[in-house]
Amino acid sequence: MDLTVLVYSITGFFSLYSAYYFLLFYAALREKRGFTAVDHSKSRARFLVLVPAHNEEAVISEICNDLLNQKYPEDLFRVIVIADNCCDSTAQKVRKMECDRLKLAERRSEIRGKGAALDYVLENKSNLIQGFDPDYVLVFDADNRVPDDFLASLSMQTNGEGALQCNVKTKNPGSSWIARASHYEGMILQRLWQQGKESLGLCTALAGTGEAIRYDLISKLGFGNSLTDDLDLTIRLAKEGMRVKYLHYPCTYDEKPDDFGVELRRRIRWATGHFQTFFKHGKDLFRRPSRLSFDAFFYLINVIAPFIVFVSWAASLLQALGLATITPLPPACSITLSFVIFPMLAAISWLEGDRHFIRNSPSFYALMAIWFVAAPVGLVKALFGDAKWERTPHAHGLDSGRILSVPGDPNLKPRHVNLPDAEAPAWTAKGSNPDQRTLLSLAAQNRLRCS
Repeated sequence: MDLTVLVYSITGFFSLYSAYYFLLFYAALREKRGFTAVDHSKSRARFLVLVPAHNEEAVISEICNDLLNQKYPEDLFRVIVIADNCCDSTAQKVRKMECDRLKLAERRSEIRGKGAALDYVLENKSNLIQGFDPDYVLVFDADNRVPDDFLASLSMQTNGEGALQCNVKTKNPGSSWIARASHYEGMILQRLWQQGKESLGLCTALAGTGEAIRYDLISKLGFGNSLTDDLDLTIRLAKEGMRVKYLHYPCTYDEKPDDFGVELRRRIRWATGHFQTFFKHGKDLFRRPSRLSFDAFFYLINVIAPFIVFVSWAASLLQALGLATITPLPPACSITLSFVIFPMLAAISWLEGDRHFIRNSPSFYALMAIWFVAAPVGLVKALFGDAKWERTPHAHGLDSGRILSVPGDPNLKPRHVNLPDAEAPAWTAKGSNPDQRTLLSLAAQNRLRCS
């Protein structure tokens, strides 16, 4: 059996893949400095903030408090919490907090999914809030924590953009090895993938939370009811020649699962939605060829990387057993290339102020290995239609007071501290950055065990 063509195809893919990431790494080094401080007098964008919630009684009060405590003119934003098919006390908790700025919308429908809940508000906005015409629709997940200058910072950077995605960080990095690995995955994704693409003018992606879309645009497009509504909307925007603008600040803190089964199911859902979006939109991206559409297409095919690794390993095994012709370029080269990226990932972590990636790399790569299962299962589900939306449970209620901003350049310094009634616990871990201090001040029990 001669595997020459297969070997060169695999190695060529990984060579291009690695070159692409090194280009993003170079671009991510050039951190943009958009502004030096939040000027509340210049914050004039009107925001409709949507928080979809399905059985989120453990965390819903915190995101509501964070949004009500925004340092932003009260007449410039409204918050709607969508209690979507809830069977717990989510609606009751929100109802107790209702005021002019925060309203509850209860939805009952056989159509499940986050996108359907968001579209419900758009379709019924005139009944839910009257006399308020927003410039942007801003979406947060129910488990998020939000700094009190989020709206003011975002407003200063909207500039009429069609869609913006803010930085998403991990709320509970020390609660489990899965959450810790997710913390590094998110950090690398935001700095390398998102900021690198932003610097190059490529296809940055909506993340489903911390995303803002111009109201006139989203009213026309709708969120849709995909398993991955954020990816679907990103690609639909790219098809229209519109790019999502990424902002490294402001940022929101999002909870990661601790249970392996939950994390596996979550990634299978992502993979399924990814393949569904590829089948739905992949061909259309080439009808109007551009740098943006080609990059969006590459984003969609990125999910096949685990399959390429599988084939590479299988080819290597066949050669080792003498069942395949030895070629000048062994398939192991593609595996080697995939690990060449490792120093780059460590460097990104260091640039973000965290010098503990190397010692935590086993858990990081263990988390990435889940894709070897999630990707093929997601493909099968996408092909045979066996896919449905599933809620990711949230349990880390970090009720420790408001999240406040601090003076300084938001693009250069982490800006989150938490000041509850009692003084926040001191952070003493060697080599830690202010962001990690913040996360721990949110909850002392969630210490990031990196040292």
